Amino acid sequence: MDEDREKHVRAKGSDEVDWISKLPDCLLCEVLLNLPTKDVVKTSVLSTRWRNLWKHVPGLDLDNSDFQEFNTFLNFVDSFLDFNTESCLETFMLKYDYDDDDYEPEISIIGRWINTIVTRNVKHIDVLDDSYGSWEIQLPSSIYTCESLVSLKLCALTLPSPKFVSLPSLKVMALLIAKFADDLALETLITKCPVLESLIIERCFCDDIEVLRVRSQSLLSFTHVADSDEGVVEDLVVEIDAPKLEYLRLSDHRVASFIINKPGRLVEADIDIVFNLSSEKFNPDDLPKRTMIRNFLVGISTVKDMIISSSTLEVIYDFSRCERLPLFRNLSVLCVEFYGYRWEMLPIYLESCPNLKTLVVKSARYQEKQGNIILSGPRRFLSSLEYVKIERPLKGDAMEMKLVSYLLENSTILKKLTLCLDDSIKKEESVILKELLAIPRLSTPCKVVVL
Repeated sequence: MDEDREKHVRAKGSDEVDWISKLPDCLLCEVLLNLPTKDVVKTSVLSTRWRNLWKHVPGLDLDNSDFQEFNTFLNFVDSFLDFNTESCLETFMLKYDYDDDDYEPEISIIGRWINTIVTRNVKHIDVLDDSYGSWEIQLPSSIYTCESLVSLKLCALTLPSPKFVSLPSLKVMALLIAKFADDLALETLITKCPVLESLIIERCFCDDIEVLRVRSQSLLSFTHVADSDEGVVEDLVVEIDAPKLEYLRLSDHRVASFIINKPGRLVEADIDIVFNLSSEKFNPDDLPKRTMIRNFLVGISTVKDMIISSSTLEVIYDFSRCERLPLFRNLSVLCVEFYGYRWEMLPIYLESCPNLKTLVVKSARYQEKQGNIILSGPRRFLSSLEYVKIERPLKGDAMEMKLVSYLLENSTILKKLTLCLDDSIKKEESVILKELLAIPRLSTPCKVVVL
């Protein structure tokens, strides 16, 4: 313990101990690794012992907005990487933007930084370039040969063509609005990561990939998100070959075909896709499209916990009018996000979930679409449903009450139905409660809770 820290401890009294100062430098650096670099540097004023300790922290977490001048930011990163050049780096996290058209050295600088941290056996890379024209910055191929790399997150950058890939430790990869040197670069990269477990791809409208193949024998979690432009008609394909996949999130209204090969033990899914049918209706005479949708539904039918959008449910509803839906025998928890009052789509799908126990109905944050009420005619009993929560605030409209009636009148063992009322009708709450109490219940012990 240095002298000024000792004086501080004595001043506090003999019954208090400065445990932090008793920690070795290596442990203090591990603690500081969890803080942004700007806060780590601030610790240098604590004492003489702390003055240069921040330079030995094995990680950088920096945003150029923390600096008044962009050049100061560049110089700081350069200086930090010059410290302890023989030591390994745990993390390299940068967020920056620079929109001065007269400034171009950034292109070579980020490449130089990547080359440097690769030689220092970095484990975690997270770089976001928010500059105008950032896609023009192609990263060096050295990023494909960082054998220590465990997680890689890149945003708004361009990946080179992978001539040689050696990433034996990479488990997590997130590529957000990234571009690629050629249409096979991403597919090749995924295939060459032998222990990859989590993959997140947020695609931009101009990544030039018409067919994306995700082939991985180790992948457990896959997220595919894209901007949904209903005015764009594209014949894009996403093909998934990941037999160990447990979590799947798809949110993309542009892709025409989602293909799941060798479906395995899918546990959770979050689905918001329309197979590029947002601008046109499902055509039952389009046999290739019908086959693709059927195979996709079979591919996700092992899921246990699912979130599904009403847009996807609408496609499923249209498909069910010409073909029987596959059974989702394992599905226990279902959350449906409705854009409007398209309740009539719900019974068709619920009847394909023979072991469903919990249903949650939410309201999606999009423009309302006009819909019809629940289909008339006899419906199958929901023999497994125990809990229902309608989180979408109800206004007491006829279509809403029709949904509540359907659930209460057809659920044989329902234990609890929870409703949320819209603030605009709080004064008429007693009237709505009377309507609810008047609805016959197939499960007499069922409790109706109004929030």
